[in-house]
Amino acid sequence: MKVTVRNMLPLADVERIDAAELFSLSGTQRAAVRAARPRLQLMVLVFAFVYGVLVVRSIGLTIFDHNPQSFTARMTAPIALSRARLTDRSGRLLASNLETYSAYISRTNVRDAAALASKLSGIRGLTSKEILRARLEGKKGRARIGTRLTPAVRDAIFSLGLPGVRFEVEQTRYYPRGRFASHALGWVNADGKGTAGAELAFEDVLLDRNSKALALSIDTRVQFALEEELTQAMKEFRPKATLGIVTNVRTGEILGMVGRPDFNPNAPGMASPRERRNRAATDRYELGSVFKPLTLAMAFDQGLADPEEVLDVVRPLIVNGKKINDMHRNHHKMSIRDILVESSNKGAALIALKVGGEMQRQYLADFGLLDAAKVELRESARPFMSSRRWRPVKTATIGYGHGITVTPLAFVQAMGALANHGRLMPLTLRAREKDYVPESKAVVSPQTARTVLQLMREVVTRGTGKNADVKGYEIAGKTGSAEKLDPKTGRYVKDRNISSFVAIFPVQNPQYLVFILLDEPQGDARTSGWETAGWNAAPVTARVIRRIGPVLMPHMVRPKTLASNDGISH
Repeated sequence: MKVTVRNMLPLADVERIDAAELFSLSGTQRAAVRAARPRLQLMVLVFAFVYGVLVVRSIGLTIFDHNPQSFTARMTAPIALSRARLTDRSGRLLASNLETYSAYISRTNVRDAAALASKLSGIRGLTSKEILRARLEGKKGRARIGTRLTPAVRDAIFSLGLPGVRFEVEQTRYYPRGRFASHALGWVNADGKGTAGAELAFEDVLLDRNSKALALSIDTRVQFALEEELTQAMKEFRPKATLGIVTNVRTGEILGMVGRPDFNPNAPGMASPRERRNRAATDRYELGSVFKPLTLAMAFDQGLADPEEVLDVVRPLIVNGKKINDMHRNHHKMSIRDILVESSNKGAALIALKVGGEMQRQYLADFGLLDAAKVELRESARPFMSSRRWRPVKTATIGYGHGITVTPLAFVQAMGALANHGRLMPLTLRAREKDYVPESKAVVSPQTARTVLQLMREVVTRGTGKNADVKGYEIAGKTGSAEKLDPKTGRYVKDRNISSFVAIFPVQNPQYLVFILLDEPQGDARTSGWETAGWNAAPVTARVIRRIGPVLMPHMVRPKTLASNDGISH
């Protein structure tokens, strides 16, 4: 239908009216023509502009744009969530998002699935010919060619000139250091959502559009040293698993957290649940004698004992029908100082019975050992006790680290209180601001904490922890060698141990804590056949401190005469 001006004059004829004809028209018709002519000119200009843009764009795409993409190959909106980067405390990159691609082809465009699969399998980065053929065969829908493709692979697919191919943008989480700090970082699922570790713990922050990067408390230098030494420990002592934690006791920051075996978060599906499990947060252990400093702290804090008090550890100790033994038979009474230094189970049980079940339970709660560790990790597990009844035998066995299973992180948090002048500091996997002072809770008095640390120093200088000593760092520590419970028989197995060592340094001004655990280490000639912590966890701890000490405390100058005398005594 033609558009007309007043008196039905066709608009298309307006431009053909010359001056003579214009004057021959009536006054009304001449006014209509004059009014319509500018609008028509504007419409012509608009159409000319749009046509020009299309022509220029077409020329640019065909002549100047060498990126092999067509309009059908242009990317759609991302199909996965964008996440902020993860860095260590100094800004070193640990995880980031990369733009990758998925490629699909409409099955209606696949004429010969076998031939097409053969052609596509020749592109490096795609899967095998057999798998591609299985995907391509069919009549309906679209077939997946590949996901998480690099730009080079995408371009190689595009260059084949296949009809019906479509590319989609993906946001792929990439961990540039591979297995490094894998349990601390965790991983994301196919939808780009955090599944474990920091990726899950800080999901809201990482998905915040205003957040570009999140700094974790991890120090890559500490983490690297810890990972190397635990890898060496796996070879040397052949345990089922190992783990290590390093914290700043003043801030609660986790500087290093390592588990072996581990996994590559770039391909979490290739790892088993055993490899992906963060044992520091999820696994619960009867840790044994590393608990004894906490027992002494309870008694000292209540004024129920002092380091020089002598206890009878020679006579048999039977509580509720259970006989409590020491690893070596004692032939003389022992001071509480020596009970810790020589790690007497009888002595620790007697001290715990002095404290009493009700008071022991309250202190355990204050130390955070009756709940999951206060840390951002969602996988942090609660402790477990075989019986809810707090009978005297339970009080006695908890005194030396049996009868209660806790996670390594929960134990590290509790021991951090002794190192932090008796104040419990929540752990964190997020870097603290320099001026930020986290809230803490008083558990024992500063004097009690100082006394226990001084006794732990003697454990290292003359007791079961001598192999953990590193000259110049004043290490306070405690060994722990706990027989594992066989779930089938309900009995403890003598040749299956959890060996651990906790170290705090420097003892006069505590700043750092190191915890090492080996699950079922094996003895050999080098350890004189022993599988206990003094022969494995203690020397591993020494090697870790020897490496991280200069990093964490560069101001501490060690005498040259001591530098060459750091060998481990056996």
